[in-house]
Amino acid sequence: MEYIDRKELSARFIDSFHTFNSNFFQKISYPMAANHWISLCILDSYGPLTATALGNHLSISKQQVLQIINKLCKDGYISRQTALSDRRYKNIILTEKGHKIIMNEIRLLTMVFENKIDILADLELTKFDEAIKTFVPLFEKIYIINK
Repeated sequence: MEYIDRKELSARFIDSFHTFNSNFFQKISYPMAANHWISLCILDSYGPLTATALGNHLSISKQQVLQIINKLCKDGYISRQTALSDRRYKNIILTEKGHKIIMNEIRLLTMVFENKIDILADLELTKFDEAIKTFVPLFEKIYIINK
């Protein structure tokens, strides 16, 4: 088996991630502030969370996450619900309005991406598809987020 230099691999990964982010995601206009948007995506993926758990996912303080929660509640994207296991805690849940805005943004991102990859030849599309099928499971294995 060939030796893989972890520093070189990390540098290539960060370079590719930076390239993808700067050439694709930074050109997308999201419907709200980044931390607010990411909060909705986390709630959509991981279900009801306490404010503390959401703050841990975002790596921000409880005070910061409470400001985000208050704004998103006010706008109707999320709601607070008393936890069944312990009435002292409130779970933050995604509302139907919150889910709809995520689905609309995913549709928009999909359209943008489909238009971008139209310039690729069939062989390039095949290689890209193979790379994604390899990359995503590895990425999920490396970066498992605990609920």
